[in-house]
This record gives sequence, C-alpha cells and structure tokens, in this order.
Amino acid sequence: MSAAPLQADIAVDVRGLTRRYGERTVIDRLDLHIRRGEFVALLGESGCGKTTLLRALAGLDPVDGGRIAGPRQPAVVFQEHRLLPWDSLWRNVALGLDDHTGRPLAKAALAEVGLGDRLDDWPRNLSGGQAQRVALARALVREPRLLLLDEPFAALDALTRIRMHGLVKQLVAQHRPGVLLVTHDVDEAVALADRVLVMRDGAIAGDHPVSPAAQTHRAHPDAVALREHLLAELGVDAHALADA
Repeated sequence: MSAAPLQADIAVDVRGLTRRYGERTVIDRLDLHIRRGEFVALLGESGCGKTTLLRALAGLDPVDGGRIAGPRQPAVVFQEHRLLPWDSLWRNVALGLDDHTGRPLAKAALAEVGLGDRLDDWPRNLSGGQAQRVALARALVREPRLLLLDEPFAALDALTRIRMHGLVKQLVAQHRPGVLLVTHDVDEAVALADRVLVMRDGAIAGDHPVSPAAQTHRAHPDAVALREHLLAELGVDAHALADA
C-alpha cells in the first residue's frame, strides 16, 4: 500500500487499481475515493471483485498496478469475528497494545459496544452478535482512519442485524473513520451508507448517493426508488421479487 500522505479529510484514495489471478483480471483499473466520516457500501455479484478489493485495501493481498494512498494498517471486521479463544475480551480488543495502556482503552471500547462489564469474560461465552461487538471494539480502539467491513452481519439473525446496524452507525458517527462495507444486502446498504457503489467486472459501475430520508425510512419514495435501481443494476427485477 502506498505511503503517500493524505489530506486530513481523506480516508483512502485509489487510482487505477489492478489485480490479476493468472490470466484473469479481477480488478480492472479501479478508482475509489472515501472521505473521513463517509460510509460507503459496495454491492456486486459474487466473483465481481468486492472482497479482492477489500483485501487489497487492507494490505492482505498484493496488487498488480495502480496506487492506493491510505493508512498502513486500516481496521478490518470480517464475517467471522476471529476472536482469540484463549484470551479474555479485553486482551482481544487490546491485541498488540501493552497491558498498561491496552486495558483502559479496551475497557472504554467495550463500554461503547455495551460490553463494558465483561472485560475478563471469554469469547466462548458470547453470542454471535456479542462477538461481533467485540470485533468492532477491537477495530475502533486505535481510532482508525479507514474501517473495512466484509459482510460482518451476514451470519446474524434479523433482529441482531438491525441492532448491529444502529450500533455501527453510532460508532462511525463518534469515531469518524471512512468506511467501506462489502455486502450482498441491498436494504443493508441503503440503511447504512452515504453512498452505494455497484461493482461489475472488476470496476465501479455505479455510484449512488443515499438521502437521509432513504436511510431512515425504508418505505420512503427515495429508498424505494434507489432499492429498485440498485437491484436492476444487479440484474434483479424488484417487481418480480416482490410478487414472488
């Protein structure tokens, strides 16, 4: 990842990003720009390059061309919480920090996600939603410039997902990282994001702002129209889906 300096209000700036697997080009000269405090959702069919892009931004995979100007270590939350089962919750959150500073920081971060009274508890005692709360606390404890979310709510039940959506919006408003959420869920993208991107054939094919009314009210005309447009871009007939 490029170490090029960023303006204070920029979370990440990507220009001409290319990633290949053998003869197959998965990401094709992609451009992406996310500001601090901006929540961007990324939709696309399976295999279009969404997770490959996220892994490149996280520094987990190499790239074959282009430039990424962003933080060296962005925070990442995956679909699996990836907590260390042999460590307490506070040590999971403070991973890599020394005990003197790590415990108070972890305590504050866990309090933000509603688990401040469980510092010395163990991952095995958590529900799926609670484990993802700890994963969020771990991601935000270092006040990251860029937060990458790879379908972090996909394995949760519907009610827990709704609660997690509210928590994530609250935490992003407080900490103001730039956020890239990879998701297959159009409703989730509209409810959370300031912008929704549609990825196709390794590039950004659509870039759609989300109005505050659409974010807040699922039945608002803005939300309905945007949902139908996004589904159409993904090759789904929203009316046929509603009649099914």
